[in-house]
Amino acid sequence: MRNIQKAYVGFVMLAGTAAFGLSAVKAWEQISAQELIPAARIIDWFIMLTLLVLCRALPVYIARDKSIEVSFVPVVASAMIYGLYITIVLFFFSTFFLFAFDKSSGKVYYQLSRKPGKELFNTANILLSIFIGGQALLWLGGYGDNFAFPYSILPATLFAVVTIATNLILFIFYFVAAGKERFAPMLSQTILGILPNVISTIPFGIFIAILLHMKNGSFFVLLFILPLLLARYSFKLYWDSHSMHMRTITTLTRAIEAKDPYTRGHSERVAYFAEQVARNMMLPEKTVADIRMAALIHDIGKIGVEDSILNKPDELTSEEFEQIKQHPVIGSEIIEEIQFSKTIVDAVLYHHCRYDGCGYPSNEDAPVIQPLAAAILSIADAYDAMTSDRPYRKKLSPERALDIIHENSGTQFDPKVVEVFCKMFENDRFLNMVIL
Repeated sequence: MRNIQKAYVGFVMLAGTAAFGLSAVKAWEQISAQELIPAARIIDWFIMLTLLVLCRALPVYIARDKSIEVSFVPVVASAMIYGLYITIVLFFFSTFFLFAFDKSSGKVYYQLSRKPGKELFNTANILLSIFIGGQALLWLGGYGDNFAFPYSILPATLFAVVTIATNLILFIFYFVAAGKERFAPMLSQTILGILPNVISTIPFGIFIAILLHMKNGSFFVLLFILPLLLARYSFKLYWDSHSMHMRTITTLTRAIEAKDPYTRGHSERVAYFAEQVARNMMLPEKTVADIRMAALIHDIGKIGVEDSILNKPDELTSEEFEQIKQHPVIGSEIIEEIQFSKTIVDAVLYHHCRYDGCGYPSNEDAPVIQPLAAAILSIADAYDAMTSDRPYRKKLSPERALDIIHENSGTQFDPKVVEVFCKMFENDRFLNMVIL
C-alpha cells in the first residue's frame, strides 16, 4: 500500500470515528432526555440492528463479479424513524455481528477475525457517508416524530442519494490513492453503472420506514424480511448460474484455442481490447458486455475447421481458405442455438467483414454493412493477430500494427473505431496493462 493510500485510509477512519463519537453523544442526549424508554422502542432497535446485520452480511450481486451491500435500505428506514444519530450508532454496532461464508472451505467465519482493518475502514467510510448524507435530514426535517408521508419521501431520497454518492466517491479515492485508477473515468463508470441500480431500491427503505411508523410496525418489518431474503437468494442463484455459464464459455474457448497453440490467449486479449474500445466510445453497459462476450467466442466456429488447415505453416490453397471463411458462419449458427443477443450473433458473424463492405461472409446482392460491435471486434482481432506469432509469419511490433490499422482506416476498418483504438495506445497506463 502506497504512503498516500495509507494516509487516506487513516483520514477516513479518523473522520468516521469522529462521526460516530459525535453521534453517540447526541444519541445518548436523546435517550437520557426521556424518563423511561418504552420496551417496544428497545425491541424496534433490536429488529433494526438485526436487519442491518442481515443486509450487510448478505450482499446483493449486481454483476458476475460485483456485489453491493444493501444496508442503506434499513439505514434509510432507521434514519427516518429514529433519527440520524441513533442510526449511526446502530450501524456501528452491526459491524461486530458480521459473519460470512468461505466458499473454499465451506465454513462460516467471523469477518472481523480475518481482515479487521478492511472491515473497520469500510465501516468508517459508511459512517462518514451516513453522517454527511444525514445533514439533508437535519435541514429538511420530516423524520422521527415529524415523519409524514408523502412529504418524508423528499428528505429520505435526498439523504439516500447523498449518502450513497459520498460512499462511492470515498471508495473511488481509495483506488485513486493507490495509483491504479484515474478519478474521472472511474467516477463515470461507477456512477453510471452502480448508482442507478442502488437508487432504484431506495423505495424499499421508505416502505420499511412507513411500516415502522405504524402501530406495531416492527412486527410487519419482520414479516417483510423473509420475502426480501428469498428475493436476494433467488438473485444470487441467478448470478451463480450466470457465472457457471461464463465459465463454460471460457472453457469452450480454451478448448478451441488448444487446436491452435499459436492463438492461445487470443480470445481473452481480443475481449480486453474490444471492451476498452466500447467503454471509450461510451456505449451502454449492456452493449459493452455483449461486445466482450462476442470477443470471447468470436472464433468458436473454428471447431468446424480441420486442424491441418489451422496450423498450416504455408500459404493456404483457395479451397482451404474457403473452409477458413466459413468459421464466422459456423460460429453464428452455434451461438444462435444458445440464444445469445443479436448484437453478439452479428458481431461473431461479421467480424471478418470490412468497413467498405468487402470481406467475408459476403453478400452477392449488396455490400454488407458492418455493425458497430463487429467493427470493434474486427479491429481488436486484427491488432492481436498482427502482434502475435502465427505459423506463417512472426509477430509485428505494436507500432507497425497501429500504422497498418491507420493505413486501412476507411477501407478495412471503421474510421471512428480506429480513432478511438489508436488513441487508447497513447495512454501510458493502458500500454502497461496490455498483454502482448
